[in-house]
Amino acid sequence: MTTPCTNNRLHLFVDGELSATEGEAFRQHLTRCAECESGLRDLLQLELLAARALGGAAPVAEPVEVAEPVSAKVVPLRARLQKVYRTAVPLALAAGLAAVGVFRFQEPPQIPDAVWLASADSRTFEARLSHPKADRFLPYSPMRGTSHASEMLPLRPLAELEERHDFRGIAAAYALRGDWQQAEAFLGREPESADKANDQAVVALSRQRYEEALGLLTSALRQNPNHAQALWNRALVLRERDLLDRAAASFDTVASLGEEGWSAEARRMAAELRTQLAEERVRWRRQVTDAWLTLTGEAPWDAKQLAQRPVVARAALYEAVRTVTSKEGVEALFPLAKELDTLGGGSVLQDYVRQVATRDFAARAPLAQGYAGLLRERETKKDATALLESLRRSGERDIYFGALVHTGSAVVDGTALSALRGFAEGTPDPWLHLLAERESIRRELAAGHTALAEKQLMDAMLTCNGLGNIVPCMELN
Repeated sequence: MTTPCTNNRLHLFVDGELSATEGEAFRQHLTRCAECESGLRDLLQLELLAARALGGAAPVAEPVEVAEPVSAKVVPLRARLQKVYRTAVPLALAAGLAAVGVFRFQEPPQIPDAVWLASADSRTFEARLSHPKADRFLPYSPMRGTSHASEMLPLRPLAELEERHDFRGIAAAYALRGDWQQAEAFLGREPESADKANDQAVVALSRQRYEEALGLLTSALRQNPNHAQALWNRALVLRERDLLDRAAASFDTVASLGEEGWSAEARRMAAELRTQLAEERVRWRRQVTDAWLTLTGEAPWDAKQLAQRPVVARAALYEAVRTVTSKEGVEALFPLAKELDTLGGGSVLQDYVRQVATRDFAARAPLAQGYAGLLRERETKKDATALLESLRRSGERDIYFGALVHTGSAVVDGTALSALRGFAEGTPDPWLHLLAERESIRRELAAGHTALAEKQLMDAMLTCNGLGNIVPCMELN
């Protein structure tokens, strides 16, 4: 009866002659069988040494070193050197070689391209690995139903890569086959570098650990600001977090590096992201403007119907409160505030409507009209500057907040940014806090503090998404 421990099956496994199913079964068996694991390691090292000896390469003797401990998650490939000596050295001597230590040859065997799926005509994931053999430009074709996992890794080349301590190469080979657990384990043995941080980020990205991935990529780019793979992967992370503008900027940087294939694709992806963002902005502004005009128009409207699109309705409600010119006009917005508070919990919008209804509209009405002109884009730059100064002195802080956000003045004016933050901190509405944070982040970007700003944007987007479908997170872009 043939059992998994049969010596012949061990040779067949090493030679790659088992079927994919049988090979995977034997691989699983190896993790539970010390005898087969030991035999596999000895056989691989023996055959590697014999192949080199018979190839006639000139050896260079090195002292025997104790093999490094291997993570329990990784199938160990290096031989136990003392046992190898007892079996492999006689064969080396028969070829006329002197054996005084572990043989390391001047002309190591070439690693077959099959390790890195060189015959593939497309890539199955978008991220870029740092190993040159695994970073060939190919058209992107998302994996659907099948994978390269059936293309078993040849073990002899893996043993050679491990002997060279090329753990990044082994990790890349596993990553190309979608074996992220093995890839992550081997990367853990690689010395710290920008390349290692990039590849660890690829693993994190594959597991949708976006914040971790961004942190690793920031580390890689701190070590090498023009690290093409890290710049590319950062764009992917930012895109996955819906930060389309920042993702496009990162793709722009990749395009400027002039890499064959990659630069053209980066340029195309940046253009697509900007087109998508522009279309979303136009659509968003149109929806909010239509809702705002409905709330401030003469025709009756239904609060429950408007609240069916709570994100649009919330933004429109704020604009309506800022632009109506009478107490009665503000109070008419209360039913919508109540509906939206029911969806979001609390009473923040109702409290805002009540508070504004107590204002002196003899003073507020002209400012509200001026702000409405801003929204309709009827104000000149000079008019907008004069309105901002009037609002700053007026005490109508909610309108001043809206005008600062609408004009972007806080990005270039530290005093205006302080006023923006002050108003946000004085209200319990988390959306106003996020808008103030966005303007602060834009200021960081303008100052060139890209890494800090993108981390803050990621955090803001996480916070926004956690609020549920009641606030317009797209506005954080």
